[in-house]
Amino acid sequence: MTLLRVSEPQEERAHRLEREFQAVLDAAVDAVVLFDHEGRIELLNHAGERMFGYNEQEVIGLKVHILLPEPYRSQHEDYLRHYIEIGEPRIIGIGRELLAKRRDGSEFYAELAVGRVQGTDPPRFVGFIRDVTIRRNAEEALRRSEAQLTIAQEIANLGNYVVHFEGHVEDYWSPHLYRVLGRRFGEPYIGVYDYLAPMVHTADRARWQQAREELDSGARSMDIEYRIHHPDSSLRYVHHIAHTTLNAEGRVLRQVGTIHDITDRRRAEDEARQMQDRIAHFGRISTMGEMAAGIAHEVNQPLTAIATYAQACQRLIGAGGFSHEEIGEALEHISAQALRAGEVIRRLRTFVKNREVKRELIEANRLLEDVLTLAQTDARHNGVHMSLETATEAPQVQADAVQIQQVILNLVRNSIDAMQNVPEPRREIVLRTYIDAEGDVEFMVADRGVGLDPSTVAEVFNPFFTTKPGGTGLGLSISRSIIRAHGGKLWCSPNPGGGARFFFTLPAITSTGSPQ
Repeated sequence: MTLLRVSEPQEERAHRLEREFQAVLDAAVDAVVLFDHEGRIELLNHAGERMFGYNEQEVIGLKVHILLPEPYRSQHEDYLRHYIEIGEPRIIGIGRELLAKRRDGSEFYAELAVGRVQGTDPPRFVGFIRDVTIRRNAEEALRRSEAQLTIAQEIANLGNYVVHFEGHVEDYWSPHLYRVLGRRFGEPYIGVYDYLAPMVHTADRARWQQAREELDSGARSMDIEYRIHHPDSSLRYVHHIAHTTLNAEGRVLRQVGTIHDITDRRRAEDEARQMQDRIAHFGRISTMGEMAAGIAHEVNQPLTAIATYAQACQRLIGAGGFSHEEIGEALEHISAQALRAGEVIRRLRTFVKNREVKRELIEANRLLEDVLTLAQTDARHNGVHMSLETATEAPQVQADAVQIQQVILNLVRNSIDAMQNVPEPRREIVLRTYIDAEGDVEFMVADRGVGLDPSTVAEVFNPFFTTKPGGTGLGLSISRSIIRAHGGKLWCSPNPGGGARFFFTLPAITSTGSPQ
């Protein structure tokens, strides 16, 4: 009776452990397969049934290699035989990644780990199989994405980096960042900013350092262009963008940035700017050519007056009956007319001179007044009346005066040409400055000419489009480029009562020196 009482708890315990073991197998998310020394399946859990599409009873007694395609099937048998004969583990207790095979013949990537069941002779083995298809697909997608990013960075000639401020994680440099900054892969570790600091051009260093300090002190982003001395001894232009991530306490956690080599773009922009300046210079000379008759008249008037007063002085001196007051008055007139002629010539030389673009603070009304001086004679020569309506606020703009005068003068010349067939009493041009609703300075040139053909309005600003016989078609195109470069816009509209109005805007400068 005592023996029975001892054996009953052991049997109960064995049944309980078996039930618990079965519960563990059923709850496992990985496939679990138990097989003997010949590779014959003794157990397949529920996860294995779902993973491979077999019912457990269908595979009991079959070789475990039915779950593997070739060449893994043959390799698995060799590994098992090698372990039993020699004891050297090639898969037992090591694990590997391979292809597994479902009942329907489809294959999937799996991780296989095989262990020996201790205390069994002949040996028995348990295999754990995990479907890693999703992980492999994600890894493959990540590899493709990284490869595409690398290609994109090579094409765009930029690289990216990550700087960590907490822990001991090294900065990340993308492969192309090494090439952008001329650093060799595998060189001793150095932080991105430490590497950059001595490379920054002296003239840009203070600006770069200020942007860096603002970023480190909590600024969320940095966007700056500067020059660097590349290790190959060339001077490069880079566009540097960085964003900061802060932790819960507001301290800088990491900075992610890109450095874009824009040297080629900057050179192309410089060449385009030089070409634009040359075209603008051509436009000014062309405009002066069209106004030649009026200009000649403007210069001829003071020269004629000088000659007249000089002859009068000669006659007075020759006759002997003169007073010092008469001679002095004649000389004053000669001086005034000489200054007038000199001012006309100075303005013309300034206007047609090929020189570097120079932006300065200037009153918008002054620009119109100077143009009026240049264009008034040509307008009178063509029977056109010009009037000026200036803004009472006397707004200021940051602009290249000659270029803006070129735009206005070109619009005035177009207006004069548009009124050639209009009765002379109707020939009128109005120049106006005005502060618009957005706070910009609006310039207007309005005429009473033939107006704009609705079918060609969309094309008037296109290069080489012209409605004038012998016109170049560059005037309005150049004008639009100049205004855009100054941060404004140029457009046109019909003039109520006949004619056309051309408008352009420039940002107004406040008393603090900044655009409104």
